[in-house]
Amino acid sequence: MFGISGSGVPNRARGDGRTFLDVLWEQASFVSSGIFTGAVRALAGTWLSEGLFTSAERDRVVAAVNADLRRRS
Repeated sequence: MFGISGSGVPNRARGDGRTFLDVLWEQASFVSSGIFTGAVRALAGTWLSEGLFTSAERDRVVAAVNADLRRRS
């Protein structure tokens, strides 16, 4: 996983049962960290607009991804 568990944000599911991580990994493969980060940002924005994330949770997810990528580089 990429750090979302460390964000403190639950991996909530939509009404169709697919979670944030399910939907994100369906978009793989990510050819660069920039594309991956962009996908996380976009999906987190979607989760926010659907009421599945608060704005603070969206920000924590994006921050966790960025922190994880920095640790790996």
